[in-house]
Amino acid sequence: MDISLSQDQKQVQKLSPTMRQSLEILQMPIVDLWELVKKECKKNPTIEIDDRQRDRRTFSKEKSDLHQEFLENIEGTISLKDHLLQQVPEWEEGEKAILLKFLEFITERGFFDGDLRDIANSLPADIDRVKWVYDELKLLHPHGIGAKNLQECLLLQLDQISSCEHLGLAKTLLREYFDELQKGKIDFLSKKLHISRGNVIAAGKIITRLNFSPISGFSNERNVTIVPDLKICKLDGEWVINFNADHIPLLRFSELYKKMVSDDCEKTPETWRYLKKQARYGKQLYEAIDRRQTTLMGIAKVILEHQIDFFERGPKFMKALRLIDAAKQINLHISTISRAVHGKYVDTPHGIFEMSKFFDGGGTESVSQSAILERMREIIKLEKVRTTDAEIVEILGRYNIHIARRTVAKYRKMINIPNSRQIVIHAARGKK
Repeated sequence: MDISLSQDQKQVQKLSPTMRQSLEILQMPIVDLWELVKKECKKNPTIEIDDRQRDRRTFSKEKSDLHQEFLENIEGTISLKDHLLQQVPEWEEGEKAILLKFLEFITERGFFDGDLRDIANSLPADIDRVKWVYDELKLLHPHGIGAKNLQECLLLQLDQISSCEHLGLAKTLLREYFDELQKGKIDFLSKKLHISRGNVIAAGKIITRLNFSPISGFSNERNVTIVPDLKICKLDGEWVINFNADHIPLLRFSELYKKMVSDDCEKTPETWRYLKKQARYGKQLYEAIDRRQTTLMGIAKVILEHQIDFFERGPKFMKALRLIDAAKQINLHISTISRAVHGKYVDTPHGIFEMSKFFDGGGTESVSQSAILERMREIIKLEKVRTTDAEIVEILGRYNIHIARRTVAKYRKMINIPNSRQIVIHAARGKK
């Protein structure tokens, strides 16, 4: 055995416990944040949830009714069917019918256990159209729904994460070493990939935070509660951003703690140390929640400013917006923006959307990739699926969307729509 000693000089940035807590809270959906706060209040006697602060918030008499209506309607229990349909308001009725047919073949864990041709024959529907709906289903929330197995389910969820350290390694482990990963062969993976055990473990932690059963949060009737952090709506002709105030946990020092501090009774040094330590934890939690809200509000302002056409006119008018551009605008790191928007929702006049949907690095400088795809679907349907790539380029140009023909070909593959030449081949085969 070759044993040797060597020195390496490395610059390693370590996060303090306070910074780690702040990042974890930033990533948390609002429902998970509430659970965390309730647990902390149970074990920490110095803090409690402050319900009185909500009553102190003042609104003008003209807007108070509108605000109350907002609070009453921002949360609701909806069926899985309605939740999926709400994400595709622009689809044709035939496509929605295919989507609902897929639900008959979704298992209790959210996986797809059916055959595409059987679905096409039962409706009846064109097989290419069924394949397109299936591919779209796997892009909808809850992420991972429609996957054929756990491996695909986890990969679909990783695809929704914009950027984070060890994300690429996590994808590699899932794609190429899924069996070894399940068996916990950390040393084997470390040697095989020539990386440290720490990196394997870090990538594994990303995977363990994913949802292994995409619809596990649904009841037997497949209902789920969606709680948006924010609502963007028009009040008195102006676009405004509101927090979902009734679902944001507000903290204060508990009456018990105040009494113990002010009480003249003698306290042991151990008691004082314990109280100070718990009070410090409580303050850090309060500040982390406050930073979370400040960050989300800053991001929401960027979204509203950049995506005003979407709010005024609908999903077809969503513009290209990159995470890096938003990060520069509000002076935050791109990874912070990515963590903040993941799993957060915003209520809009066009439905409830994940905040991450407003960030699209594809498309052109002025139009988002999703908006271009919607235009392409519209063009192809109007032209009865006979349009060539060159013709689509020309028609898109009329909407001031200028992309190359090869880009149209790439987008065709993404939405699983054949080109005119492939359609002729399919038709010829059908005649035979």
